[in-house]
Amino acid sequence: MKNFILNKYTTLKYLFAALILCFFLLVFRIKSTHDYFGLFLVWNLFLAFVPLGIAWYVEAQTQILKNKLKIATLLAIWLLFLPNAPYVITDLVHLSYSPPNWFWYDVITISVFALLSLYFGFQSIRVWRKLFATQITAKGLNLATIAVLLLCGFGIYLGRFIRFNSWDLVTNPFDLAYTILQYLINPIQHRWVWIFTLSFGLLLNAGYFSFQFWLTQKQPHDATC
Repeated sequence: MKNFILNKYTTLKYLFAALILCFFLLVFRIKSTHDYFGLFLVWNLFLAFVPLGIAWYVEAQTQILKNKLKIATLLAIWLLFLPNAPYVITDLVHLSYSPPNWFWYDVITISVFALLSLYFGFQSIRVWRKLFATQITAKGLNLATIAVLLLCGFGIYLGRFIRFNSWDLVTNPFDLAYTILQYLINPIQHRWVWIFTLSFGLLLNAGYFSFQFWLTQKQPHDATC
């Protein structure tokens, strides 16, 4: 674990700086207005980090890859929590509650949290792609990434509009399954579900592959990620 932390030192340094910026923006807002608007961003940022935390754990404990049951379980948990990362983008809807004189400040604050959360999600995908790069072709990894990000679009819809959480799969599985089944059985009736899913999923794919391309240009030897 010590070696893993040392290898991630540069990344962790910049992430720590980004976290400091996030919390400074939020604390300044709270201290100045005595209004706890935006405090939900802390919890959402934590949930957004969970997928990256899982990916980093597997990366540090590579022997887990030899245990199919463990790796399948961790992949399932990762996929379950992954939509929480891009979900923070939709927290911009809370700007409707922002006072006029703090509106643009709140835009910046939520955007910074959202970008950091999105980074957590995208970086977790890159870690998994790297781990499976020797087992799956580049085309297979790209197809899997596209599918995962489309699923994220669906997960975000369930979270933002239907108010399901990741843990509802365990605590409220029947309502969750019934809701999803209704969307699958009656796709025309629930067309806006699929329009949102496809639109947001394509947006996330554009964002991820742009992110990957940018990093590849900076690190050509890491092109498989």
